[in-house]
Amino acid sequence: MTRRYKLRTLLILMAIALAGAGLRSALLMAEEQPGVVEGTVTYRADPKRPWRYGRYYIKQAKTGELAEAVVALRGDKHADGGDKPKAKTVTIDQKNFQFLPETVAIRAGDSVKFTNSDQATHNVQVSGDIASLNVTMPAGGSHTARFDRAGGVRQPLKVGCVFHSAMQAWIFVFDHPHFQLTPQDGRFRLEGVPPGEYELEIVHPAGDLRWRKRVAVAAGQTLHVDISVSPDDKK
Repeated sequence: MTRRYKLRTLLILMAIALAGAGLRSALLMAEEQPGVVEGTVTYRADPKRPWRYGRYYIKQAKTGELAEAVVALRGDKHADGGDKPKAKTVTIDQKNFQFLPETVAIRAGDSVKFTNSDQATHNVQVSGDIASLNVTMPAGGSHTARFDRAGGVRQPLKVGCVFHSAMQAWIFVFDHPHFQLTPQDGRFRLEGVPPGEYELEIVHPAGDLRWRKRVAVAAGQTLHVDISVSPDDKK
């Protein structure tokens, strides 16, 4: 066997090894590509069990798209997405003897600024396993609170006013980015989801509705899940 032949053979083997390593690397990268979970949440009304306040959350009675439903994934494969996003502050106003918006969803470390646009004195009473707060709010007043502990979709914070018992709101705090509050069209889209199995859950606190389903998110794929809830899904 000539020296030139040996060198040629060695170069071929090295090329094969490098190609194999590149292929393995490409396959590993493909396996780690995040997926997407998207769909629409709708409500199926039952004339025998009417939802008194449904008109506030369902703009199209025929199709039933449901607004202000909290959609989230629950599992142990959540990634932090690299650097944690900068903490933000959302506002819940007290106006016309209502909390507006009624439901908010935030990350742990975010803050909520409570304001009072009414001329009456209000109160902000937050109760739950992850935080508590009780502040009297004069007309034009405000108070900002930071929420560092996450309760996820199953442990929301209930917000009330001790002076006006009909006022209510909810704060959902998550330790991952895979959650959304549905707009009027009921649609949701959860991006950057690590491949794996999760519980896809929705909660509509005002309607006392809860739904969940086991789902598998494939690498680089979009999973479409349309969710239909009814009075049968009351907690």
